[in-house]
Amino acid sequence: MTEPEVYDKVMTMKEAVAKFVHDGDTLGIGACANNIPYSAVHEIIRQKKRKLHAVQPTSMFEIDMMANANCLREVSFSWSIRMISGVRGIDRAIKEFGIKINDYTNYTCALALMAGAYHMPFLPCTESVYQSDIYNWAKRDNEAMFSRIQNPFSKEKKEVTLVQAINPDVAIVHVQRIDKKGNAQSWGALGTARHTAMAAKHVIVSAEEIVDDEIVKKSPNQTIIPSFYVDAVVQEPWGAHPTEVLGYYDFDRIIVAQYISASGTLALFEKWAGEWIYGLENREEYVKYYIHKFGFDALNRLKAKQMLSSPYNLGSTFQTEMQKLGVKLEDIDANPDLIEMEIETGKEI
Repeated sequence: MTEPEVYDKVMTMKEAVAKFVHDGDTLGIGACANNIPYSAVHEIIRQKKRKLHAVQPTSMFEIDMMANANCLREVSFSWSIRMISGVRGIDRAIKEFGIKINDYTNYTCALALMAGAYHMPFLPCTESVYQSDIYNWAKRDNEAMFSRIQNPFSKEKKEVTLVQAINPDVAIVHVQRIDKKGNAQSWGALGTARHTAMAAKHVIVSAEEIVDDEIVKKSPNQTIIPSFYVDAVVQEPWGAHPTEVLGYYDFDRIIVAQYISASGTLALFEKWAGEWIYGLENREEYVKYYIHKFGFDALNRLKAKQMLSSPYNLGSTFQTEMQKLGVKLEDIDANPDLIEMEIETGKEI
């Protein structure tokens, strides 16, 4: 009785994107304002993936970047951040490149991913969605995003609004840590990271560090994505830069300001992308280039200050029965009859 060999899912981001992201795929981006998987986004741009359908309730600059880089044919989201007047990449893509927009609220897009995660065809929404322009727009354009059915539990024959499930072909997520099996742990604002991954057919998870599975087992409540959902594990320090990762580094206003300025025109974006994406082989080179350009102190200042949470006692809750009995697998291999149970019933059986 030996423990099965663990399938090693660890690979580079270049390998993961090449293997799991294909032209025409629906791409779920599991992030909201922090922990944005920019390493994966940059690699998708670098590999010139085309005609992707990006799904993300709230976007910082990731969808804007892919729109500027001509990676997208369709976007399902609620909004993309605007920090500059004039035309952004997403605006240009809509007006000039004909990218299709499916206009959700944060709530309904998150519900659509939740429905996909739970293998449901749809989930009910609050009644306010039916009264909104979001619903009216979708029905006017014959988009199969929402529907109405009679509530079977209502005596008054009231109707409820439904949002259709979204199941991405592939999801990209960035977390604080992960083990080689793919148990991904994150804390802080999680957004739709968990449901985006659970709804997708394939999942790429990048992490600040790969840790031993014993560390993961000691804090199981931090595991937001179990290993059986994950196809690729990528160790990618600074993988969400310039957004923050709680406990690791803060928001980088220098790079954000540079991108905002560069997104004003396609020519400026291409110059910026040539420097920060196409001109670099991977995330390691990205970090080295940042240090070369701004200095190590600039990078070091972004590192999060230590602020520990209060510890909690897990007791023996997460111990296996073998751990409680003090038995190892090699002991059972050597002596299969080692474990015997005596049951006192008070009578013969």
